[in-house]
Amino acid sequence: MTTANTHIKQQSMETIVLVQEEGHKLRYSGILPGVYVRSHACSTDDGNRVYMENEDYVVDYKAGVISRTRQSRIPDWRDHPVYGMKEFDHRDYPDYSNRGYMIYIDYHYESEQRIDGMPLHAPTNTLERLIRKLEGKQAVRYVVFGDSISTGGDASRDEFAYYSLFAEAVRARYPEAELEVVNKALGGEGSTAALERLEQDVIALKPDLVSIGYGMNDQCTMGPNIRNGIPPGLFEENIREMVQQIEQKTDAEIILITPCISNPLWKHSSGDLAIYADILLRLSRELGTCVADVHALWVQELQAGKSHESLLLNNVNHPSDYGHAIYFKAFGNLIP
Repeated sequence: MTTANTHIKQQSMETIVLVQEEGHKLRYSGILPGVYVRSHACSTDDGNRVYMENEDYVVDYKAGVISRTRQSRIPDWRDHPVYGMKEFDHRDYPDYSNRGYMIYIDYHYESEQRIDGMPLHAPTNTLERLIRKLEGKQAVRYVVFGDSISTGGDASRDEFAYYSLFAEAVRARYPEAELEVVNKALGGEGSTAALERLEQDVIALKPDLVSIGYGMNDQCTMGPNIRNGIPPGLFEENIREMVQQIEQKTDAEIILITPCISNPLWKHSSGDLAIYADILLRLSRELGTCVADVHALWVQELQAGKSHESLLLNNVNHPSDYGHAIYFKAFGNLIP
């Protein structure tokens, strides 16, 4: 029941995969009638299919649970090649993604809080120098540095990648400033290789803002005797050196991005991503950088009942459009 302390909020493009007629938890409960379910992020996309309530799915509005019907047109994730496996190696399958199974959902829900799902570790630093430049209507260059997630990996459109969402929010807040985004992220890269190209691909560009998004590939298990491709100690050294070089050679402010959580059933998931996230949080406090704590928000999503498969478009380590929105949310309070 709506009360004076209840706020109506909108959830857009939440992603989920469904199995048979099993109930699957949406991010929020207390959902209001009028759920919009479709096959593509944008309803105008070619091939988009709108699914009908009671024909294709049913919703428990109070609990925030959605299920396929027996005759549903929604793809059954039980048909996915890795369904039911306790471990899988993506290299064994020509198509291991969730692209053909994922659906997108918009809905409104009732909340007793004004803000849902904020990071557990709120940033202690803000982008003060950058904000002064934006307020002064200066031209600002933002360099995106990271692995395949930071290339926009598996966002259905570039505009849905987290860095694009952040850039558009900055432009909306400071419409008279000029913001240029230069993406220098590289798929499959860890922090050691990134450090080797830092001078050429970041520092030489004279950025005003740099976001650094590593940890996902660093943590990967590479075999029975190699738990992490780049061990936590070396990862910390690499990130520290990146920050120090950028600060010494440019006027850029820095955002460290903690990684999301890979599918624990993926053969190369070490289960150590929390360690890498903690390193980045500690370095941000020690070195005075900003931090976007994606990892904390991802944990909140899982604790709320979301499945790994519903957050990862490639079913391994790339966020869906909704996952990129979670990344963007972690940037939310860096720009007032």
